[in-house]
Amino acid sequence: MNELQRVDLQDPTIKPRVLPARTGRKITVCLLTTLIVSAMIAWLGFLGWGAVELLQWLLACIKNFWTTYF
Repeated sequence: MNELQRVDLQDPTIKPRVLPARTGRKITVCLLTTLIVSAMIAWLGFLGWGAVELLQWLLACIKNFWTTYF
């Protein structure tokens, strides 16, 4: 009735079709990953900036204490 041809899956010229929905999902995942990574970098940058400011403040307090009492 139906005579379908066999497909040789070992053939390197055969490439799977990419569905548009799958491509859209890959793009969405890529964009979300980029957003999360950039937010983490910004957050760690603000934490580092805060740590530097805290150390500068602490050194200023120690210097003020040292010049006042010694």
